[in-house]
Amino acid sequence: MEGVPSDLKFVLRSLAKSPLFTGVAVLSLALGIGANSAIFSLLDQVMLRSLPVKDPQQLVSLDWDGTFSGFAWDAHTFSYPMYVAFRDKAGAAFSGVIARFGTQIDVGWKGAAERANAELVSGNYFQVLGVGTALGRALTPGDDLARNAEPYVVLSYGYWQKRFGGSQGVLNQTVYVNGHPMTVVGVAQRGFKGTDPGALAEIFVPMTMKAVVTPTWDKIDDRRAIWLNILARLKPGVSAAQAEAAATILYRQEQLEDLKVNSHATQKFRTRYLKNKFALVEAGRGLSSIRDEFSTPLLVLMAMVGTLLLIACGNVANLLIARAAARQKEIAVRRSLGANTLAVVRMVLTESLVLSLAGGALGLLVASWSGSILMRILPLGTIAPLVSTAPHRRILLFTFAVSILTAVVFGLLPALQIAKPDLVQALKNETRSVIGGQLRLRKGMVAGQVALSLLLLIGAGLFARSLHKLMETATGMRTDHILSFSIDPSLSGYSDQKARHLFQDLEAQFAALPGVQAVSAAEQPLLANNQEMDTTRAEGHPYKEGENLNPTVNHVLPGFFSTMGIPLLAGREFTARDLLAPRRLRL
Repeated sequence: MEGVPSDLKFVLRSLAKSPLFTGVAVLSLALGIGANSAIFSLLDQVMLRSLPVKDPQQLVSLDWDGTFSGFAWDAHTFSYPMYVAFRDKAGAAFSGVIARFGTQIDVGWKGAAERANAELVSGNYFQVLGVGTALGRALTPGDDLARNAEPYVVLSYGYWQKRFGGSQGVLNQTVYVNGHPMTVVGVAQRGFKGTDPGALAEIFVPMTMKAVVTPTWDKIDDRRAIWLNILARLKPGVSAAQAEAAATILYRQEQLEDLKVNSHATQKFRTRYLKNKFALVEAGRGLSSIRDEFSTPLLVLMAMVGTLLLIACGNVANLLIARAAARQKEIAVRRSLGANTLAVVRMVLTESLVLSLAGGALGLLVASWSGSILMRILPLGTIAPLVSTAPHRRILLFTFAVSILTAVVFGLLPALQIAKPDLVQALKNETRSVIGGQLRLRKGMVAGQVALSLLLLIGAGLFARSLHKLMETATGMRTDHILSFSIDPSLSGYSDQKARHLFQDLEAQFAALPGVQAVSAAEQPLLANNQEMDTTRAEGHPYKEGENLNPTVNHVLPGFFSTMGIPLLAGREFTARDLLAPRRLRL
């Protein structure tokens, strides 16, 4: 290692004398390393990053697969009575069990109200997760005892900074959640934004205040309403398999309780329901509402930019070998004066390392720039506002590691090739450099680069073709000349009757605007991957084995199908006579 400083000085002088070679090599590596850093940044935030809680590897989420009867806010969720049973009876497997439900609320402060992401949480939520506070206190089990009697909230750190300017004076102040006064008792620790990376929580509300948070539906005691995510912390010394076996027994017992209150359950349904599969899923990285959707595309992108980096490595390796043509006599002189192979390899690898680190540093700028472009052009949907393109410590470490690995990949073979020159030929004629193995190596690298480039080109072509076909796919509705926005009158204290009149007035006013052809509304926007499921039965239609009686549903106003350009194959459109009390609607 004594020769490393002198090698470094020599390499820096040498590269400074060859600005064209240095610029091309650094730029090639910057593009390859920067692309990898940009995609890894998205991959890290969506798939790899653990929740900022105590011992996240001990967290599991409860899951099931099978059939159900009733109301489901989302698949694989549970009823509140089911949660209470696990909380109170699963002490042998878990040191704590929590429940959460994400939704949106109106938060009023100093006369101004705005929409915010909220999490209804059980009273032991912060305690089980091991999450502290930056200000005040967290919610406690004592805040989750009596219905509508614990009007307390905890703010997320980011929401506290954004909405309240980070003022400590907000503590014990009153905010209005859907028009109801609640007291701010604390601010969660910095970095904690809830347990669902796809819906970052801004305010945490006790579960007992559900009637305020979801004023149009309560169902908190309804066993046939599944809407809660349940997470648990494994008890020390208890494996995930042991906990799953114990929890499955409790789940079967609670299924029997569910069937007792289900007067519509047939014997066939009972048999199928009791065959539901129960499982514990690793939850240290949070709930997977976005992970399942985006993990495969991000892995494919990571493979593609990895291939791009290999091409860049081959390009720089070829440049290094070509550069060796002018250095054969120099290497021969070094060897003649006593330099061994290791010293020559060390010098060449030092040059590779300098180039790679310079490319990595420039690659960070490329990653930030390309990451911003990716956020605009990739169909990331709801996660776009949730990820950041700013450099993070993990991204810096990843870029540094990739730079070191890249230096070895493109520098080792050229170093070994030029470390043993033909001393006689090199000293006689310094232009005779690329001989034998070097020529074959360069040809092999060029062939490899062409093959990898062709692979990327074909892949890009197939992606473009798939995208073109998706854009041409008929959706069964008109997607042009549609304007939409969402409102939720219930969050402002509107009764069903007042909400009905509001939507009728809005429909009339919009219909009177110049250029407006039709107006209608729906609870769930189309093509947004939102869903609500209800068990349905049709008169005179007997149940068939394996038939799915839990379709996704949407609630719409009259004129919806004609407004959206959806043709009816039979029957008629809804009219004002069919109108029921609206809930959350989207115009």
